[in-house]
Amino acid sequence: MAEILLVEDEDNAREILSLGLEGRGHSVEACAGPDEAEQALELRGFDIVLTDLRMDGRDAGIDVVRMAAKLCPMAKVLLLTAYASAETAVEVMKEGAFDYLTKPVSSEELGLAVERALASDDQSSAGSRAASKDEVLVGDSQVMHRVRDRLLRASSKDFTVLITGESGTGKELAARFVHNHSLRGRGPFIPVHCGAIPEGLFESELFGHCKGAFTGAEADRTGLIDSADGGTLFLDEVGEMPLAAQVKLLRVLQEMKVRRVGEEQEHKVNVRIVAATNIDLGEAVKSGEFREDLFYRLNVVPIHMPALRHRREDIPELVASLLNHWGGGKARISDSCMQRLSTLPLLGNVRELENLLQRLLALSEDDFLEESLLDDFYPEADRDSLTLDELQHQGISLDQALEGVERQLLTDALHESKGNATKAAGLLGISFRSIRYRLEKLGLKDPNK
Repeated sequence: MAEILLVEDEDNAREILSLGLEGRGHSVEACAGPDEAEQALELRGFDIVLTDLRMDGRDAGIDVVRMAAKLCPMAKVLLLTAYASAETAVEVMKEGAFDYLTKPVSSEELGLAVERALASDDQSSAGSRAASKDEVLVGDSQVMHRVRDRLLRASSKDFTVLITGESGTGKELAARFVHNHSLRGRGPFIPVHCGAIPEGLFESELFGHCKGAFTGAEADRTGLIDSADGGTLFLDEVGEMPLAAQVKLLRVLQEMKVRRVGEEQEHKVNVRIVAATNIDLGEAVKSGEFREDLFYRLNVVPIHMPALRHRREDIPELVASLLNHWGGGKARISDSCMQRLSTLPLLGNVRELENLLQRLLALSEDDFLEESLLDDFYPEADRDSLTLDELQHQGISLDQALEGVERQLLTDALHESKGNATKAAGLLGISFRSIRYRLEKLGLKDPNK
């Protein structure tokens, strides 16, 4: 998941691009022009800055490229333009842009461009980003002590690691922790979101291809595995990897050899695989959606990232750390606000807490967070329990009340995941089989059927 700043002055295009990127698991802050972009860049850091070139009748996107270079130098800048030319490309590259895309751009093309930009990070930028986001590993609870201990132990060996946990628990940051504390820490860390690559392009992206291997392969292409040579390849949401690619990945894990698409010869690679998933891979093996032999190859060192609701005692320390990061050391919070934050459901885990604190900071006066700021997002009424008198007055049973809560949570999770039942299950902390059973029991539509 990447933090993306989108700068686009056309409302419709801004909404479509935002939805497409969010659908791939990225967090998007959308701006309508350079002025808003400058304010956003001054408040927080981003992994990717995606900007239109032509705004307000001029090449305002170049201004955004310059701002990003000054205010967020580690961000990769992607430029969208309907006026592409050799001169334009040269100019924006000189100003610091990573790449440019010609409008109209498809969701798949944009998603791959973002993945390439993230994969190109050198070790210094990856290490700096990890250092700025180590808040996810903050906490003095027993469960977090165990997690940190296991991560450090995993770092000392070169075995394959499988990180599990709900969305937003910090699986990628845990993977970066393993990489940065290992002997490979000076090598590249290449993150790959397996659900963001179209199935037809997966093998080419992961293993590379030779010129002429298929229609459109006009030049040799280095795969992401080769890009991670000497370092770590992080396979996020590995459960979404196509079966055909799973077979080839198994070969890499067994022999440390890669064969590019269209190439007869294999070549050696030196790479460590760290994978992550928010689904139950054991269940995926039983259903035939994931290879059993690959599962055992990946699950050598299992590490589970706990849900935030299972370590609520860490929330005050997390809040303090996040506020220090996003508030520049000036933000303060009232005791009542902190107490209420510690009781919220926070099904999105640390990611939801981080986003919530950013909203509160944006709405606060003098960077002081008061409890009343939470009312717009978590109304007081939502916290009140249903009493026995209310049950009797409304003429409903306990089972009916619980069913209503379950139905609402399932509906909200499906809406949040844009109809993806696998991701919805991850948000709710249940297995894929469980969510299918619950959807059928309540007569809700299963989007996978």
